[in-house]
This record gives sequence, structure tokens and C-alpha cells, in this order.
Amino acid sequence: MSRAERRQYERMSKGQDPYAPNPRQSRDPRRNKPRPKPPATAAPATGGRKFWTRSIGAAVVVGVLAFSLGWSQGMPVAAYIGVGAAGATVLAAAGLRRLLARVGDRRPPA
Repeated sequence: MSRAERRQYERMSKGQDPYAPNPRQSRDPRRNKPRPKPPATAAPATGGRKFWTRSIGAAVVVGVLAFSLGWSQGMPVAAYIGVGAAGATVLAAAGLRRLLARVGDRRPPA
């Protein structure tokens, strides 16, 4: 903070009491209690937009990789391999997501 800024700040806050209560807080102590946070909602078992975006992105990468590895067998077979690998990736991601959702519901008794 420069000298000019400090002087301006001191002029601006000259008439204020540094020990005064915060004006945003209410005088009623019941209103100053922290509000309870809403319960966190878990993502549905089908997943959210982020999950599906990442799953499809991973499936595209796996599909292109499988397509390129199957290229030596000819075009239609390589395409089938790529599409199959991509589909298997999406199914595996969805299955893992569903399994984790089921396991997350089971909590040990406290």
C-alpha cells in the first residue's frame, strides 16, 4: 500500500470506532447462529454430466487405440474392434459407477 493510499484509507476510516460491532451482524443473538447446511446430495447411480463426458472421452480414446491396433486385419474388422472396445469401456465405467454407488450406500453401524 503506497503512502497516498494509506493516507486516503486513514481519512476514510477516521471517524469509525475500531472496536464497534460489525454492522452486518444483527443485535439479536438468535439471528447470528450459523445456518445449517443443506444435506449433500450424492450423484445418481446413472452419473452426472461430468461422469458421462469423461466416460465417453475415455471410450473414444480406447476405441481409436483399438482401431489402430486392429488396422492390420482390414478395415471393417478394425472398425468393429474399435466400436466394441469403446462400448466395452462405457459399459465398464457405468458398471463401476453403479457398483461404487451400491457400496457407498452401505455404511458400517456406528
